[in-house]
Amino acid sequence: MPVPAVSPYNWERTKLICHFVMGPPMSLVHELSFQEKLETILDSMDGDTLELAKEHEERNNDHSDAYRVHSGFGDKIDYDDPYVAGGDVRDRHDDHRPRVDEEIVEELQQTLKDEKPTVPAEKLDFDSTLGVLLDLQERFYETQQCEVTILA
Repeated sequence: MPVPAVSPYNWERTKLICHFVMGPPMSLVHELSFQEKLETILDSMDGDTLELAKEHEERNNDHSDAYRVHSGFGDKIDYDDPYVAGGDVRDRHDDHRPRVDEEIVEELQQTLKDEKPTVPAEKLDFDSTLGVLLDLQERFYETQQCEVTILA
């Protein structure tokens, strides 16, 4: 079982993106292992996250009343007041070393290949691959008025 290095920044973002995928409450996310959080994120992706984000951005930019909001947070947010989930990595300087099954590592690489075929996922280290995937997810959830804020 691999024990990859995960930067404090991506560690926090994995937790927060998992929170967006699952919807509230955050207490449930805290109970999951890193691998379970990553699996939850991977299971939510079907190869068109980037395309959906672009579609949502176009819809949101036309300034109509039909902008996208996250269904799990819809009654708590609007276009001018997004839902913000935050993390703090100011006290953490060392990488985390979670246990991750080899199948999950392979699924992470394959999901990134499906989402962004131009990225050579198999040549990147685990944290870089995770970072690109989290960037995609963060962009998608920003189109649904959900923001990640990390204090560094």
